[in-house]
Amino acid sequence: MKKRTKWILGGGTGLVLVLVGLGAMTGREGEGQLQVEAASLQDLRDKVSATGEIQARTKVNVGTIVGGEIKEIHVKDGQEVKVGDLLVTLDQERWLQQKAQADLSLRSARQDLANAEATHRKADGTFRRFDALSKQGLISTEEFQTQKLAMENAKNGLERARVQVQQAQSQLALAEDNLSKTVIRATMSGRVTGLQAEKGETAIAGQTNIAGAVLMVISDMSEMMAEMRVGEVDVVKMSPGATAEIQLDALPGQTFKGRVMNVATAPDRGRGMGNGQESQNYKVRVLLTGTAEELKVLRPGMSCRVAVLAREAKQALTVPLGAVQEREVKAKEGETLLSGSRMVIYVAKDGKVQERTVKTGLTTRKAVQILEGVKAGEDVVTGPAKRLGSLTDGQKVEVRKGATPGEAKAGKPE
Repeated sequence: MKKRTKWILGGGTGLVLVLVGLGAMTGREGEGQLQVEAASLQDLRDKVSATGEIQARTKVNVGTIVGGEIKEIHVKDGQEVKVGDLLVTLDQERWLQQKAQADLSLRSARQDLANAEATHRKADGTFRRFDALSKQGLISTEEFQTQKLAMENAKNGLERARVQVQQAQSQLALAEDNLSKTVIRATMSGRVTGLQAEKGETAIAGQTNIAGAVLMVISDMSEMMAEMRVGEVDVVKMSPGATAEIQLDALPGQTFKGRVMNVATAPDRGRGMGNGQESQNYKVRVLLTGTAEELKVLRPGMSCRVAVLAREAKQALTVPLGAVQEREVKAKEGETLLSGSRMVIYVAKDGKVQERTVKTGLTTRKAVQILEGVKAGEDVVTGPAKRLGSLTDGQKVEVRKGATPGEAKAGKPE
């Protein structure tokens, strides 16, 4: 084999050799030529990038359980509040009337209970006398049974009266609770970051997923996070604790550090049928690390770009990404239904190319980690996938002395 001409890569980490064959490959000569690069050791870092937005780690949507006109808003957007601080007051007239009615119902029920208790005492006393007379044979059985029935009816009436009192008490407690909820107070300390209500508007009770139901948002600004959505191909690389960097459009040139806080186990949206027609997205939250002084410039809703260090390998044996080819492996009858695949590369050695099945590891946009199948320093063939795919094991190659990249050819196999 002729002496190889060595080309120093931009980073100075590998050598490029130009292949010259004994005959022309398919396509025009000189178009998309093959090259050779030595397998080398280097540090690899695989990152996942996505866009997202800044949010407070802890926040609450302030709404109301009871509806009504907003009579007064006691805070402003951006104001710091503490637990128990007064936020909003709603119109109370309706709930005051409801409480008054419940109070009257309770009074009436208690009066009915007092009457039922008196009736029961009288019926019970009469029954005891008739019972004694019956045992002495001084009254008929029919008279005794009549008085016994009257006593039982009085007892049942007493129980109904007691139940009615309990019901009235519950209605009054509910009315008082509804009235208390017309005065809305902060349930956590933080900053008002999304005041959406206006005085005179009608607060909608209960449902926070419709317009008007959320009156404001209170956020704990001491801990901020970046929330992003990652596709199904990248989410498998993510794990809690991974380091990250965050940049904001609003703060060019400034980079915040962070770590992955949690990775969703179910799609956030775009649930498909598993037929590959729709990509799944998973929510990933990255907690920003930094001092309170550094984080105070952040605002919920700011757009950001996030890069997460998904994996890294120190001094990994690597080859160029373009050197690796995937080959289909047909399924063996009776073993599996789906065909598999194997990863192969071509190594230039002794004037020929050798096909090697390799085991790959970490993959980046430029390089692939090789775990098995190649040794450091071996010359690996790389180039356009179509040209590389046309190589066959044992095909002759040679290196033209003094050639420049783009002049490589490969000969026919023996």
